[in-house]
Amino acid sequence: MRPKTIAAKADDVTASFEDEVRFYDPGENWSGVECSACGADAEEWWGDAMDAPAADGFKDLNTKAPCCGGTVSLNDLRYIWPAAFGRFAVEARNPDIADTTEEQDLKIAECVGTPLRKIWARY
Repeated sequence: MRPKTIAAKADDVTASFEDEVRFYDPGENWSGVECSACGADAEEWWGDAMDAPAADGFKDLNTKAPCCGGTVSLNDLRYIWPAAFGRFAVEARNPDIADTTEEQDLKIAECVGTPLRKIWARY
């Protein structure tokens, strides 16, 4: 399955593999983040918690959550609008579709050989 067949009217569809892990964010769709351990709003400490892992290429995503003291993965925090860490992305600019189907998502993940997280970004 080629991604362009899913979003046939997209202005552009690209796939990219990064050398290092990066944070894929939803851009203007950002709606906040909550602690995965206790559910508290993590917005005020999340930025600081990202600093050390970012400087180290996001090799270790674990951090201590100030809200509850639990150890949490930055990837597993509850991003209100989905976000994720990874090294691979398929991006469709102006896809002209409301969403992909679960079947399409599973097929893309199967082609890549790993589970994927869908992130609708707006820039």
